Amino acid sequence: MNNEDQDIESALRSLRPRPPGPAVVSAIGRALDAPAAPPSARGVILRWSAGLSAAAAGLLGFLFFTRAPVTAAPEYQLVRAEQPPAAVDVFAPVRLADGSFARPVRVRWNNETQWEDRRTNTRLIQYSPSEQFGLIPLETY
Repeated sequence: MNNEDQDIESALRSLRPRPPGPAVVSAIGRALDAPAAPPSARGVILRWSAGLSAAAAGLLGFLFFTRAPVTAAPEYQLVRAEQPPAAVDVFAPVRLADGSFARPVRVRWNNETQWEDRRTNTRLIQYSPSEQFGLIPLETY
């Protein structure tokens, strides 16, 4: 710190607030001694409605924000995955619009996976049958 800073700080320490003037003191006294106005009907209704609104908001907040604690998510583990051999259906050859021949083929298979959560003893089985159809071109000589 230099001397200028010390001079400013000492000047600020020496400052003292002035007491309020007599007009301020008399105005405060009049405001404190004034009789309270009787509450109007509108004021009573406003106060009651504000109180009831606050109570309703508190009740709704309690209902919406106090939920049961969320339990841990299930921990499923893969128990079994199975894909039996596909079933293949081969049909008689057909003539296409361009004059060539093709053999229609349909392939069907099932995928099955089984998951289990040992904590809750629950089991989830996912079964997904699938089917594809295609044409195998034939070359004839």
